[in-house]
Amino acid sequence: MGLPMPQGHQRDVVYLAAHGHHVVLGTAGTGKTVMAIHRAAHLADVRTQNHGPVLLLTYNNSLVTYLRHQANNLPGVAIETYGKFGRGYLASQGKMTYNQIADPDVRRYLVGQAVKTVAARHDPSQFFDRSTDFFLDELEWIDGNGLATLADYLAVNRVGRMAPLQPSQREAVWEIRQAYVAARIAAHRPYDWPAVPSAVRCSLATDTAVRRYKHVVVDEAQDLSPEAIRSLAEAIPADGSLTLFGDYAQQIYGQRISWRSCGLKVQKIEIFLDNYRNSPEIARLAIAMAQMPHFQDSADLVEPRASQRAAGAKPTLVRYASVAEETTAVAATAASFGKVARVGILTRTRAEARLAVQGLQGVHVLHENLQRWQVGAGVHAGTYHSAKGLEFDVVILPFCGADRCPDKDTVAAFGYEEAASRESRLLYVGVTRARDELIITHTGDPTPLLPPVSSDLYHVTT
Repeated sequence: MGLPMPQGHQRDVVYLAAHGHHVVLGTAGTGKTVMAIHRAAHLADVRTQNHGPVLLLTYNNSLVTYLRHQANNLPGVAIETYGKFGRGYLASQGKMTYNQIADPDVRRYLVGQAVKTVAARHDPSQFFDRSTDFFLDELEWIDGNGLATLADYLAVNRVGRMAPLQPSQREAVWEIRQAYVAARIAAHRPYDWPAVPSAVRCSLATDTAVRRYKHVVVDEAQDLSPEAIRSLAEAIPADGSLTLFGDYAQQIYGQRISWRSCGLKVQKIEIFLDNYRNSPEIARLAIAMAQMPHFQDSADLVEPRASQRAAGAKPTLVRYASVAEETTAVAATAASFGKVARVGILTRTRAEARLAVQGLQGVHVLHENLQRWQVGAGVHAGTYHSAKGLEFDVVILPFCGADRCPDKDTVAAFGYEEAASRESRLLYVGVTRARDELIITHTGDPTPLLPPVSSDLYHVTT
């Protein structure tokens, strides 16, 4: 492997017992991905006591491609997303065939129709006027927590859900869920992605065959739902191991619960605080972000510690008069840095990423079907989600004005506090991808989700 070698306590984690449940929490830049790959290699090594086939798993495809590049075909180690694992397992059991998972567009349409159907059965209520995003998110949360009945849903504490729901509203949500599932099945889509983990668990419960993997190692485990984590714990044999590497400060998929509530039997959570990736100046901005009120509701939050690297430049905060001027400047800056460094242009949406690199040639797009990891200098562009777990010499974060961040649609769907909590974590991911240079651009006032200009954390230009 061409990876850095684990140092100090990192080595202890790599060589943790090859059985049981292990949780490793580390802030950005603490080497979680390095440890995860070395851990997978160790568990697959025939010289390791209790070795066996290993699944190295993460949430998004960009990170899978990066892991495959870094791991360089480790024998005995399969590297996949959770989605591919779940789909493959169900197919192997004869419980899924081609094109049976409702894609996000189909899911959105069917949920929207289900809301209308259920609303027609009730007296007029503003509850049903909420954004489709709210109902999509609530149904995903229900599936992610493995709630199988209305009684379960009525009884559960909706951890991480800032907008409370009355019992009658929960009953309406459950009606919407039932209408949606019925419509999805009628459309020959027995599954959607949030429902896959529960289906995997259900199948595993009656599957007496030898488990395919003896060990499972998960990078960026905080992005998986509780039900997905439970399914992985059940996908290994009794003498196997599950090792989760995660950071709740980076969580972007909305569960915000503790590992313990996933039913894991963890004797000790390993903690890493020292940041080896970001320059001290970038690390200080990340620390300040993690100390803002929007982060304080996270279970198992690990507060970052200062960088272990040499001093560099403060993050640059640049204001532009218009979006057109901003995008032109971002493309020019990226092109200049991209001649000698790895540059990441990261945005909230794919549409914003395309806008930011408009007219720029040779851009490497971070996307779901990324098959090859580009080595060396160049410009990469994608969403905060797609950059999860990656790093760049220079990161540019455009469109960070108060008028865009937090996103207005997210505020409309979930309320300001919930939207701020979600969007601040997205920004945190973007900030902590940068090794040496961080450039944040905006029009109008900068987003309130970043520490204020008066904090002296930035080099400010206009």
